[in-house]
Amino acid sequence: MSETRIYWYPMGSGNLETITMPFLTNLQDEDPEVEAATAETIAGGMFRQLYGDWRRVIALRQNLRPSDATEAEAIRGLRSLQSHLIAGYSIGLAVGTGSTFGSYTTAGASRGVNTIGIPANTYGAWDSTATLSAGDEVVIQSPSPDGAREVQRLASVTPIGSTFLLTFTRTLRYDHPTRMLVRRRTFFPHLKLPEDQLQTPIVTTSSRGRTFDLLMELREDMAEAWTVGTQGDALTGSTGQPRGLFSDGQRVDLI
Repeated sequence: MSETRIYWYPMGSGNLETITMPFLTNLQDEDPEVEAATAETIAGGMFRQLYGDWRRVIALRQNLRPSDATEAEAIRGLRSLQSHLIAGYSIGLAVGTGSTFGSYTTAGASRGVNTIGIPANTYGAWDSTATLSAGDEVVIQSPSPDGAREVQRLASVTPIGSTFLLTFTRTLRYDHPTRMLVRRRTFFPHLKLPEDQLQTPIVTTSSRGRTFDLLMELREDMAEAWTVGTQGDALTGSTGQPRGLFSDGQRVDLI
């Protein structure tokens, strides 16, 4: 059965908490948020300087029932999660069973190739069973402003020790000049609550408390993600702490 998981370290430290729901009612993950400057010429030409682009992710789950033990635990977890998000800390969101997979490469790849190598799952401590398989859709993204984002389908996955050789059903569309994050398409490892959502509750009640609805509009924090990838920080297991804390995209070592 498909399930959705939310991963978070309360206020950026402490033990890993996981909120599990059977499914989402709706997921939107292609809403861009862009920092750019555009100039137009007298002749009608246009030039754009891109500084960065991110995606907003909107997750909707309707009719969570407090009468169901599993859903009641999820409701309590989601109500507790609001303070964590308001304080500016991140969560990981994995939609679909076994989708908690993301790997950071140390090198880029050129358009026209259909095979790349990637290291082990950076987020394996969140779900040790998560993996990639033929037929899965993955997102390949490289840092702004010179990078890009594209969606590929896997033709095959070949394990080589703790690493993987990925072959896609078609060649890469873009040059990824430096490094890449390769993740399952419905896994979003670093999401934060944007400022325009601070006054909006993520959980509301309907039918006089008989059901609850979840609506989260979150934004990628790619500065945090690339810091994890560059520093090689591994996240520890469910009884430990992340080795790095992050504030405003900057890494702060644990004492």
